Amino acid sequence: MIITNKQMLILEKMVLSTLVVIMVMTGSRPLTAQTTSATSSQSDEQVLRALVRQENEGKDIIKFTEDSVFVSGAYPRPLIGRAAQEQAQSSRSMANRSVKDEVVRLAVSQSGDMAEEFGNFTLSFDNPDKTHTSFNGSYLRVWRKADGEWKVDAFFARPNES
Repeated sequence: MIITNKQMLILEKMVLSTLVVIMVMTGSRPLTAQTTSATSSQSDEQVLRALVRQENEGKDIIKFTEDSVFVSGAYPRPLIGRAAQEQAQSSRSMANRSVKDEVVRLAVSQSGDMAEEFGNFTLSFDNPDKTHTSFNGSYLRVWRKADGEWKVDAFFARPNES
């Protein structure tokens, strides 16, 4: 999969826009790994890390919000809304799909209802023509906590250049 400079610029603008939205939503305070209560911050961070770990183990545990945004080089446009994401993913044939995420940075907002996660991933799958594809990339995942449950509100991923 080759990403053009124009696609890269669009993706970078979208990531920057998302970060601005996060800062506005958190009262223009920078995201930090600590809240007013270190215990709640640690437990939120531990919960998020556990969700990623379980997803890496093959459990389909990570949930998305109803109006989440999904941006990936696999699709020509961002997928907005969980229904659109589920429809697009069900139409893609990727047998033996495996994704392993490695969290590089995870920060929970002071308010404790938003978090941002940056990391690297390895994606591998079998194509319909029986060839195997595997590549590394990077991602930015924005989490939102509602009713005590963490869900992905925005996800941006791209392959790393060799």
